[in-house]
Formats: sequence, C-alpha cells, structure tokens
Amino acid sequence: MADHSALSFSFLRRLVATSLLAAVVLAPGLAAQQPADTNKAFRDSVAVRLKLIEAGRHVFHGEGTCFACHGPNLEGTAIAPTLRAHKWRNGDGSLAMIMRIVRTGVPNTAMISHPGGINEDELLQVTAYVWAVSRGVAKP
Repeated sequence: MADHSALSFSFLRRLVATSLLAAVVLAPGLAAQQPADTNKAFRDSVAVRLKLIEAGRHVFHGEGTCFACHGPNLEGTAIAPTLRAHKWRNGDGSLAMIMRIVRTGVPNTAMISHPGGINEDELLQVTAYVWAVSRGVAKP
C-alpha cells in the first residue's frame, strides 16, 4: 500500500513551490519595485486564492459530484456529513487532512477516492474550497 502521508507532504511541498513561482510570475519585477508594492503582491496572492476556491466550487458542484452526498450548501445529508465548521470525524479539518480524504476516500462509506474521477489539479481546487467553507472564509 502506498504511503499517502509522504505523497501529501510531497504534494504540499510542490504546492508551496508552485505558489511561490506563481507569486513571482503574477507580480513581475516585484523585487525591483519599491516596498509599497508589497500591497499589490498581497492583492495578487488573494486573487489567486479566490480563483482557486472558485475553481473548487465548480468541481464540488460539477464533475466531482460532491454536492450529491454533502448537499449543495455543504450542509450534509443522510449519506455524508456536513463540510461546514464542525468536529471532523476523520481528522483535524486541516487542509492536509481534507486533501488526504479526497485523495484516498474513507473505507466503508460512500466517500470514494477522487470522486467523479477528478484529477490532481481538481483535487487541490476542491480541497481549497471545502477548507475555505469549513473555516468560514468562503460561502458554499
């Protein structure tokens, strides 16, 4: 059986590296600009996060079919628990935990690995969306 914790750590490490690269690409010449431009870099990073969360919303309500079990407002159903703020059954509610659940599924439940056949990019997007909603940072 594969070591998913190592995969998660590796994936998160790549995510951080990619985020840093994206920040550099999205804010060209930032290093050569005056310190006041850090506000623009921050706004750019917020915009990137919002786009990631919005993409995750589309996966949740679309190809990932997550809404079918968790409800259109992530309120939970008889099939699956709420994904809003709550005491998580299978972990601490961290981004890494949510990613692990979406990647590996939950044995003996309706939660399968990569629901709807989503790919790794979509997995990251839906993870960001669920995490943001569960923290009250984004609306369902």
